[in-house]
Order: sequence, then C-alpha cells, then structure tokens
Amino acid sequence: MKANEIVERFKNVLLSTETKEEVAEEQAPVVEDQVELSEETKDIQVEAAQEVKETEEVEMTEELEETEEEVMEEDDKMDMYVTKEDLAKAMAEIKGMIKELTSHKEEELEVPTELSNQEPAVEPLSHNPEAVVSKKPTQVFAKNRSKTTMDIVMSKITN
Repeated sequence: MKANEIVERFKNVLLSTETKEEVAEEQAPVVEDQVELSEETKDIQVEAAQEVKETEEVEMTEELEETEEEVMEEDDKMDMYVTKEDLAKAMAEIKGMIKELTSHKEEELEVPTELSNQEPAVEPLSHNPEAVVSKKPTQVFAKNRSKTTMDIVMSKITN
C-alpha cells in the first residue's frame, strides 16, 4: 500500500466513525457494526502508525546521509587550503635552500690571492667633465644661400 492510500483509508475510517457515532446515538443496532469498525480502525491505525514510523526513520536516515555528505564536502574544501603548520614547514625549507645557494655563491665569488696581488692589465677609466674636446673643422658650402625647410631641420638635428 502507498502512503496516500493509507491516509485516505484513515480519513474514511475517522469520518465514518464520527457519522456512526451520531447514528449510534439514534439507533441501538448500529452499535454492533461500530465495534467491528473500531477493530478495523485499530488495525488500520496500527498499520498507519508503523508506516509513519518507517517513513520517519527513512527521513532521518536521509537527513543523516545529507549531513554526512555536507561534512565530507566541507572536509574536501578544507583539504584544498594550506594549514599554518604546512606553510611554516614550506617556509623553513625555502629559507634553508636560500641559505645553501647564497653560501655556494660566496664560495664561487672568492678570488684567489694570486690574482688579487697582480696589477691590473688595463688602466681604469676616469670621467673628467672639464676636459676640452677638440672640434673637427666643418666645411661650409654656399653660406649665403637661403635656407630651406630641410636645411633648418637637418641643422637642428645635428646641432
């Protein structure tokens, strides 16, 4: 039986008992039928109660499963993130690697003493902004000619 059928029977029984009680007050022989109906209603009520309990149990198990799934999903989400301990371990490892690399570079940068005692092969360059630079003489052609736009642009670029 489906739950809907049980509910309908239960309604019918309740409604019929109310009408039977009203009729029972009016007529005495109907009381025997009422006794039979009450036994049937007890059986139906017991069955309905059992099915209600079963449906409640099923609903409870479904709710438990849903909550377990939610907890599992939250755990999965939390696994995606890094904890403070994991971060601290990773930082310590990286700092150790950096120290190792810097110590290797310092060893490589040490210059042998034999090379440092020798004089440099080339004299170091020094910048002297006051030094006078000699200018090359420029040849001027057609100085009396009128300047064109091209001449003006070229003179500004070179000077």
